[in-house]
Amino acid sequence: MDNHDAIKDLRDIRSMMERSSRFQAVSGGGVLAAGIMALVAAWVANTLFNGSGSILYGDTSYLWAHKTQIAVLGSLVLVVVCGLTIFLSSIWMARRKNIPFVFDATMRRLLVAFCVPLFAGGILCLALVLQGHYGLTSSMMLVFYGLALIACHHFTHPALGLLGYAELVLGLADCFTATHALLFWAVGFGVLHVLFGFYLIIKSHRS
Repeated sequence: MDNHDAIKDLRDIRSMMERSSRFQAVSGGGVLAAGIMALVAAWVANTLFNGSGSILYGDTSYLWAHKTQIAVLGSLVLVVVCGLTIFLSSIWMARRKNIPFVFDATMRRLLVAFCVPLFAGGILCLALVLQGHYGLTSSMMLVFYGLALIACHHFTHPALGLLGYAELVLGLADCFTATHALLFWAVGFGVLHVLFGFYLIIKSHRS
């Protein structure tokens, strides 16, 4: 009976250590960088939509004629780049603080929980673009990204769940608007990431 209790205690300690490692491995700097990239991309897209079409030197007629397709596809690429930035910066942070960052069962469940809704949303958005339906693409990005964060927050920082719900609410609200898609996108992928990145940085310095 004593051995059984000892094994159970060891498992509990290991579980707590794994949860602590996941929390510490989330890089606030990576999240902040992703938010800044999204805000810069939103500014470029706003210039493309509302400017004169000459944000680049040389002949921009093709860019101007296909600005919607380019903007939507660029947004999809940016979401992937931001995700990689956060992931790679988290690995770097874990190694710098000597925190184990191994692909154990918990990490695999985290990746599955995050990637399945994210990839499903990406494929849906790509299908909408290829069929010429652009109206709901920004909404779908926010909704599925929010669902991905909600699904994976049990395996990492619990505050990711709050970020996920905020993204989900923004995406659903965006579904009912016709002229503010870029604004919702910039708030969801830009402002919220910047705020959450600062939160993680402050939390890391205090711990």
